[in-house]
Amino acid sequence: MTILLANCLGPVARWAAPIRQALPDEEFFTDPENCNLDDVEVVLFSHGVPGIFPRLPNIKLIVALQAGVDALLKDPDLPADVPIVRSSPPQGDQMIMEYVLLHVLRHHREMPYFLENQRRLVWKKPEIFQASDRRIGFMGLGLMAFKCAAILRDIGFHVASWTRTKKDLEGVESFYGDHGLEPFMARTDILINVLPLTPDTEDILCGRTFKMMPKGACIINIGRGPHVVDNDLIAALDSGHLAGATLDVFRQEPLSTDHPFWAHPNITLMPHTARKTQPIDIAPQIVENVRRLRAGEPLLQLVNREAGY
Repeated sequence: MTILLANCLGPVARWAAPIRQALPDEEFFTDPENCNLDDVEVVLFSHGVPGIFPRLPNIKLIVALQAGVDALLKDPDLPADVPIVRSSPPQGDQMIMEYVLLHVLRHHREMPYFLENQRRLVWKKPEIFQASDRRIGFMGLGLMAFKCAAILRDIGFHVASWTRTKKDLEGVESFYGDHGLEPFMARTDILINVLPLTPDTEDILCGRTFKMMPKGACIINIGRGPHVVDNDLIAALDSGHLAGATLDVFRQEPLSTDHPFWAHPNITLMPHTARKTQPIDIAPQIVENVRRLRAGEPLLQLVNREAGY
């Protein structure tokens, strides 16, 4: 089987070596210009390559190397009958788990407040809360969020999720559908957004949904930049309704230097660093889906094009 790594994050060698090692019996190429594209049956992308699909007449499988597939699904040349699979580690992403735990604890223990007081030479002790006093909410409960929610539950936080359909995770309350959004937001003190970007979720973190949250709530966005309406977030922070926000993704990246997020005292700005995909971690999923493709078996982590993820 001929496999093409058409695009990747970072140096090609970093990706090519572990994938080649994992698939030693397959023909593997990293340059579309140096292989016979008629022979390519599996193509691997981190970001799309404009105009590539019409040049791949015999493609049978598209493998997304990163969690989000929203940009790929917008490609006008994307063949309608070719399956798309993701390649996230089924046990969850360790770096995402670390990131979520770090920033939930930062907001829970009010670290931005203490750092600002240190800068101003202020010695002041606010009320300290236990984990059991704090309600955590996940927007989205896919592979990346599932383990994060379980860890926070085990620490002692009250954890809930809001998803398109009902989810079952022991000790995590499930809200779902349009009717579940407002009660979910109303019980959430720290919100972690890990939704995929679809027409239904774009701009979901806006003035309307911020007002549903308790006064003093915080948000952590590791989904996509267009989930947040920037001006609405600033207004909610300036009014005091929201206490803080940690943002890892933005509508424009790199974020322009004149954007008001940079200087806002209640925003922690992270330059899209929640995780760095490790090729060695996702190679086993690629190998298994290649095997399943050849055997005619159901594929793993199949993208639902209609749902958008």
